[in-house]
This record gives sequence, structure tokens and C-alpha cells, in this order.
Amino acid sequence: MKGKDTLSCVAVSVQGKAKEIGADMLPDLFRKNPYMEKIYPDVRSRSALTVFKIYEGTGEWFDLSKLPIERASFFFGGAQAKETGYFVTDKCIGCKLCYSKCPQKCIDISKKPVVIRQEHCLHCGNCYEICPARAIERR
Repeated sequence: MKGKDTLSCVAVSVQGKAKEIGADMLPDLFRKNPYMEKIYPDVRSRSALTVFKIYEGTGEWFDLSKLPIERASFFFGGAQAKETGYFVTDKCIGCKLCYSKCPQKCIDISKKPVVIRQEHCLHCGNCYEICPARAIERR
């Protein structure tokens, strides 16, 4: 969902198993999204369209308009949640270099091993690159 600039955007991504359910739903989609009539103005241009349904999958909501950013994962239709991002293992020596390189400052350094707060992490990998103990892993 586009904001006025990159830092005012909210994004939602969805991926999963899809099946074609045909063109019967197209009139409803055009009613709900009238701008589509400008893109597909006539029956001929609409003949290439069909409707798909994602019936099992995962997704992520990502909000760049907040500082620190916010993100959340979700799953539906029986899909299993996958833990993704960067995570700190027991190899952590507590040096806090990861925090110094984190643009969101989303690493809780009050604990050892430190903890990356996934809901604010950009998944940029800066922490992974700087860790001298190789205590951070990407999943």
C-alpha cells in the first residue's frame, strides 16, 4: 500500500498454494476495483483474465512508516509458520557489536545471549556480518 514516499509505506506480501477458480468472480472484482476498467476496458482485453485463490500460505505485513519499523508474519489454511530472519545462538559473547551496527536498534542487549526483536528487524544482516563469535544465524 503506497504512501506518499518510501518511509510512509505499508507492504503486505502473501505466498502459497494457489488454484484457479475461473473468471466467474471477475465482475465482483471489477465492481470492487473500478480502476481495473481503465486497464481492461473491453471484453477482449478481459479475456486474458482469470481469478486465483491462495488457499494455503504465509505472509508478512511490513510497516516502514514507524520507527523502529514494524513487521509481523502470518499463516493460513493449514500452512506452518516458519521462523525467518536473524537469530542469536548461545555462542554470543555479549560484545554488543551487533547492536552498534543495527539501524533499528532492535537488539535487546540486556540479556546474554542478546535477543533480536523480530517485529522491528529489517533483516539487513548487519549484525550477522559484524559478530566476531559467529553467534548469529540466518533462518
